[in-house]
Amino acid sequence: MRGTEYMHETTPLSSPTRCAIYCRISDDKRGEELGVQRQEELCRDLADRLGYTVVAVKIDNSVSAFSGKPRPDYKALTQLAKDREIEAVLAWNLDRLYRRPRELEDYIDIVEATGIKTETVLAGRFDLNTPMGRAFARQAITFAMLEVEQTKARVLAAKSQAARSGKPSGGNRAYGWLQNGMDQHPDEAPTVREIVKRFISGDSWNSIAMDLNARNIPTAKGKMWTAINVSNVAQLPRHYGMRSHNGQEYEAAWEPLLSQDTRDDLQLAIKRGQATHGKRTYARKHLLTGFIFCGVCGNRMSIINAQQRDGSYSPAFNCRKKDHRGQEVGCGKVKRKKDPVEDLVIDCIMYRLDTPELGEMLAGSDSTTPELKQLMRDHELQTQRLQEILELYSTGDMDFNEYKTAKTTAQARLDALGRELERKTSNRAVANIPAGQTVREAWEKSDLMWKRQLVDVLIEKILIYPKQPGDGRYRYKQWIFNPDRIDIIWKA
Repeated sequence: MRGTEYMHETTPLSSPTRCAIYCRISDDKRGEELGVQRQEELCRDLADRLGYTVVAVKIDNSVSAFSGKPRPDYKALTQLAKDREIEAVLAWNLDRLYRRPRELEDYIDIVEATGIKTETVLAGRFDLNTPMGRAFARQAITFAMLEVEQTKARVLAAKSQAARSGKPSGGNRAYGWLQNGMDQHPDEAPTVREIVKRFISGDSWNSIAMDLNARNIPTAKGKMWTAINVSNVAQLPRHYGMRSHNGQEYEAAWEPLLSQDTRDDLQLAIKRGQATHGKRTYARKHLLTGFIFCGVCGNRMSIINAQQRDGSYSPAFNCRKKDHRGQEVGCGKVKRKKDPVEDLVIDCIMYRLDTPELGEMLAGSDSTTPELKQLMRDHELQTQRLQEILELYSTGDMDFNEYKTAKTTAQARLDALGRELERKTSNRAVANIPAGQTVREAWEKSDLMWKRQLVDVLIEKILIYPKQPGDGRYRYKQWIFNPDRIDIIWKA
């Protein structure tokens, strides 16, 4: 296929031709740029033989032309051609310039408009100003695409075979494992077990992340932990002896770090948290936000900055009469400083747990009993039924009255399962108190999220009643405060 149309000229041109060299390599993992340096050297040799003057060198390192990702230096090269700053383009081979037919056609448009020449080290000249030259270029790019697709198919087949055989996939090292993917990391593997055990016991992803950071335990990349990092590490299939590939799991060739039973317990803990706490977020600034209600009208009270007699401001629980839309929501008759209420509630929690009831809760702390697992399955099935009812109504297979009746019944059943699930798992935050610590010590060392979980375990709601004449004579610790105006409704 070698014709005179794209053979190199052997004698220099009568007048210097301004040219630009373009170099590209698809993958430069080490960032050493050795491939593009060699391409540039060869192109400069070609320019010398042709008598061309190199006025620009454009390099896209570690950028695949086939992927379609932006190539900034290639774009700059074509702009030089459009501006007629160059008269020729030199490349190591044609596939360095483009590997997709669409890119070739765009390049041909530039050539036809400018008359620019294209010279390659390996294949000679491609005169894209002639029909035969364009035909050779299109044929070359067809074979280039074929080569890429065949290589891709071979790589995918090899990866699939490796996955079915349970072999490691390579790539970045997974936390808890050595680079070979077969052996457990002696320092990190115990941390993986700790993460999973703590979450199953009731710790949040966020509290675990903060604790790991406080202990100066880095991630596999040497960075700080976040909640999502901790969650991803805990759920990694390879810890449980499974090799994941394209959504499928295969039995791994390495020894598992954790058992499948532990994986089931972890998934149960994740679903349990979604089922029991989806209605109440723990991402709050104050301990009792969401638990405080007005003792007069039952409205959920909010936190405001209330002005004190000395002109200063401090947080207070307030029963709002109207919401932000102007709709009436409460009586507006109750307001109480936040700090004394929190102080009282914390003391009551400590007193309540410093009783034989704490022992009973800890004795029943197993969160993975068959009864609880069945309850979780029932909750999932009921959630699916509720979704099916909505789909039947949306497709017209159920009229509105049928939908309303079915939805009310299904939602009531789901709520009942949620309450039962919450009751059976209400001991999990208490059961997670570290051995050798009192409840008070664990409270002082824990974050706000854990404290709110513990409050949720024990308390249904807290009612605040209006002040009465004579309340100013009462003192609670450093506060002028009557504890009788606070009523705690306990769950356990």
